[in-house]
Amino acid sequence: MNVHQQPVSAAELAKSARSHPPLPRTTSQIILILGDPLFDVQDLIKVITLDPTLTANLLRAANSASYCTARPAASVGDAVVRLGTGTIMAYALSVSARPQPEVDLSPFGLTTEEYWRHCIASVAAAEELKSRGLARFGSGFSAAALLHDIGKLLLAQHLTPEHLGQFTAFCGNHPGHRTIDVENAFLGVNHAIAGALVAENWNLPKDIVEAIRNHHDASKWNAHMCNGVILANQIAIDNAGYSDFAFRDSEIVADAMLALSVEDETYQAVATASNERLDTLLELFS
Repeated sequence: MNVHQQPVSAAELAKSARSHPPLPRTTSQIILILGDPLFDVQDLIKVITLDPTLTANLLRAANSASYCTARPAASVGDAVVRLGTGTIMAYALSVSARPQPEVDLSPFGLTTEEYWRHCIASVAAAEELKSRGLARFGSGFSAAALLHDIGKLLLAQHLTPEHLGQFTAFCGNHPGHRTIDVENAFLGVNHAIAGALVAENWNLPKDIVEAIRNHHDASKWNAHMCNGVILANQIAIDNAGYSDFAFRDSEIVADAMLALSVEDETYQAVATASNERLDTLLELFS
């Protein structure tokens, strides 16, 4: 790929990652609790209960049509059981992960609204994959799906007007190239690496960091969360109606399906079911 490069230095990128606002105290506590495989659910309930806004939003979601049963969720404990710890961790992180409206994501072919919808659609797909017991994805799976593209927000800070013009023009004229490869060519870095830096700065668990770092890389056979995020990302793309992706991406998705023993029929069933989940999650994450 012959392009005029203006690389972003590793030091610049790391500095930008460190300048990202720290996670709210409640979010950090939730991540710390859920990072322990032997966590006590009462500890989680106590932390959530001390945050009135989080409590209200989780109860509202737990009583929505998609989650509600004959008996309304009347307590944080009810909401935890109904929503699941994965959704709760992802929601807690969403406060810090949602982009500001003024962020320019046009080089990636996205508005901030489209970016956020894709993030939530990936969470929906992750939840469907996990609900089918395909693998031990880990408690941070939904959070990793939510954050997999957060590096785009970091890279957007480093795109000069010249970058913007060149990047957008090249992507428009070369649809066969993966966006991540164009990022590497123009910037010397890509959004997966940048996103991992943000996750490390937030002290997120290592499996989440690695899933973000590797969501466009060749499948690692036993890295269930990484493979799950690859599939969740692609299912969200498919459900949005984008069908033109590079051959390299199709190989990576096929390898992830093989690693998780996901047949085409299962993939399509997950795609359909996750699309049905999306409206509820969009309401929660708004």
